[in-house]
Amino acid sequence: MAENMLLNSPHLLQKLSLSPVMLRLMQEAVKPEPDFDVLAETLRMDPALATTVLNLVNSAFYSLPQKVTDLSRAALVLGSREILKIAVSMTLHKDLESGFPDCHYDFYPDWRLIVWSAIAAEMLASRLCPRQADQAYLCALLKDVSLLFLRCAAKDLLPNPDQKDRITVLAAGQLEREENAWGMHHAALSQMLLTRWGIPAVMCQSIRQHHAVDSLTDLDPLTQAVVLATQWSEMELGHSSGPFSVVQFEVLLRGILGLGEREVDALRSECLEKFRSMLDSLGIGEGDGKRAYYRHSVKLMQGYCFLSMDLFTAEGGLGSVANVVGKHIKLNWDVKSWDLALRSPHGDTYSLFHLTPQGSMEHDPGTYTEGRLPWRIKRKGLELTSSGKRLGELRLDEAGMPQEELDNLTLYLRFLSQGFEYYCARQAVLEEKALAFDKIPIGVARLDGSGLVAEANQRFADILALDGPAKGQGMTALLAQSMPLGTVADMESFLADAGRSHFGRIAYLQLPGPDGTKTDACLYLSAHRVAETKENDTAGPGVLVLLEDLRELSEIEVQTMRRKDMLERLVGSMQELVLTLDADGIVRFCSRQELDMVGQDFFKRFSPGPGSVADWSAEILSGARSDSATPVEAPLAGAPLEGVLKTPGDSELPYEFSLAPLGGKAGAAREYLAVGRDMTQLRRLEAKLKMRALFDSLTGLFNHYQFHTTLEREVTRSRRTGRSLGMIFCDLDRFKAVNDEKGHLAGDAILKQVGGLLLRVVRQGMDYPCRYGGDEFAVIVTEVTQERLRAIAERILADIRAEFQGLVTASIGVSMLVEGDTPETLLGRVDRLAYASKKTGGDALSEG
Repeated sequence: MAENMLLNSPHLLQKLSLSPVMLRLMQEAVKPEPDFDVLAETLRMDPALATTVLNLVNSAFYSLPQKVTDLSRAALVLGSREILKIAVSMTLHKDLESGFPDCHYDFYPDWRLIVWSAIAAEMLASRLCPRQADQAYLCALLKDVSLLFLRCAAKDLLPNPDQKDRITVLAAGQLEREENAWGMHHAALSQMLLTRWGIPAVMCQSIRQHHAVDSLTDLDPLTQAVVLATQWSEMELGHSSGPFSVVQFEVLLRGILGLGEREVDALRSECLEKFRSMLDSLGIGEGDGKRAYYRHSVKLMQGYCFLSMDLFTAEGGLGSVANVVGKHIKLNWDVKSWDLALRSPHGDTYSLFHLTPQGSMEHDPGTYTEGRLPWRIKRKGLELTSSGKRLGELRLDEAGMPQEELDNLTLYLRFLSQGFEYYCARQAVLEEKALAFDKIPIGVARLDGSGLVAEANQRFADILALDGPAKGQGMTALLAQSMPLGTVADMESFLADAGRSHFGRIAYLQLPGPDGTKTDACLYLSAHRVAETKENDTAGPGVLVLLEDLRELSEIEVQTMRRKDMLERLVGSMQELVLTLDADGIVRFCSRQELDMVGQDFFKRFSPGPGSVADWSAEILSGARSDSATPVEAPLAGAPLEGVLKTPGDSELPYEFSLAPLGGKAGAAREYLAVGRDMTQLRRLEAKLKMRALFDSLTGLFNHYQFHTTLEREVTRSRRTGRSLGMIFCDLDRFKAVNDEKGHLAGDAILKQVGGLLLRVVRQGMDYPCRYGGDEFAVIVTEVTQERLRAIAERILADIRAEFQGLVTASIGVSMLVEGDTPETLLGRVDRLAYASKKTGGDALSEG
């Protein structure tokens, strides 16, 4: 549905409207200072609403020392704006509940999300942009109003009209589907409706972007608070993509707010207390409390998150997963007996595992569909689900587990389920690689250091007509079944001589054909000694054995060019740059033809990257300097090698190379494999993150967090060295009027100009200009006298006056660090002085 259909549909717009009480409350909400008389008169229009407001005022939400019995007293204690926020919340809830009696929709799950996000937005904004905390509350409260009204007034216009609840939880691809159906997504529709209801578009901008998580660091603080609150509500109430994201979100919060783990825990507890009080006042229960994560501490969830990560490295099939689960349950809950069903990574069948009361783990040999599992334990179990998919079930052979422990076990299984989902995805990739290994047209086997077959493909067994698997058997014993004794002796001699790098022999023999009769055969047998890569294999270097049936030589010749092209395209499609080098460092193969590297010196095309070895030459490959008999440290046995490629356009591409010899020991190898990972995006991201951690993205000045870090450091340094320190605090006058009249782009342009002005005035390396927040700036000035500090402040005042010709001016506070000052007292003093300047009419400077 296009935008103009909404605007030009009076019947629909009449349905998508607020009650008269709500409209009057909204008109007051957008005023700088709401009129209590108007507010009281509006509430008197709905006595039940006034009673509900007083109930919330007297709840644990505010924890007032004495009971408040009338609205005038409530406004005196809490302020008119706080009462207004309560009234808006209650009225919106009532409008949706009573305005659509035939809706048949459960609003409660959505209201829980809305209440959490509104409370969270206000609390986050109080730290990110304190003056806009009330706006953050209203934006979060109203951000999804379009979805709620459409669900009851015109649900057929929704992409999923039959959804029964939680319509405000963002689904994958939802915004794209809405834009295709309506010409805009629901956030833009909410903004449009609120604008029609009298809410300024500037205030609604945060509503339009409340799902913009990917561009979070580029948003203004108010929008950041609304976006974070939206995510936070979905995380805490259990509607996010998985439990891992809840733990990750706590880390994100700490980074954005600059708070420690305990401070974020305290913030979360305060939000939860207010959330429960608000629900109680609205007459809404907590619903499915077991689904919500707020019932559990962050520390507990972090612990279960780390436990579930054990599955990321599990090897050995579903049995290894069952062993991990068994270990966790034993250590944390001491359960003596259980049944565990786990879904196969490649289908809908399940494997069943049992822990017997005697403590032994048993694996049922069969695979079963979900309804045919032969459970030993018959009582109802705990499900393993992730991304809406059932992955297994755990049944406990003991009743009476304390509820708290059962709740914790259920939480652990939620984390485990997501870890198992990742395991299944990884296992599927490994099995696909194993399938490709079996399809290689020549026989391949890898031997460990003792000559036993560690792994072999099916073609290897087919060529030798083996009756069983080759794995675990000695190579010479396998060859002796069909190979000439001389060939077997040569292989045995090669395996015994660790100094030999390769071996090759053509053998003539008889092998059984498809019908069982023996026919003449000609095989080419080769072996290549390679460095062992398995961390847990202590048997020493391994050997790669290749078997090729020369009876198929004519067919091989026909297919050679095609296979060569296929292999080159396969390697070329890899994200990594793949090279082979000879012992002199000359490139013999390059996976990217456009780089034109074949025949060139690797160590000339690439310059050494940061932290690379000093001897940037082919000596790195051999591990010995040409002018010395003393071996040098070689990257082949150590950290990756960093090199920088200069392109024809003079741009530089950083690569991280892993080097490995192709046959033989590192010092004697004739060719080397170099696999390079392009680090360009990573380096850009590192630089961008570093900049964002230090600087305000709009003005280029130090940000709020860096201001406090620098102030703490410089105050400490001043105390230690006795060198003087001062601070200038600047608050722009009439900046809000510019935003309201000319728009936020004009306001941003002014903030950029002020940032550039401050950078020109201060001394580089000695003074620290910062954007404190909103339209407030601060300059930390080191090694300065009172007179010099005043002169710098007067220069800033004059330059702002000249730059903007009265459009905006500045109220400035100036003070030196004095005996007994802390960073907080110095900041508080200059802030009060700036406020004193503003009270005189602005465009002034106050000293103290």
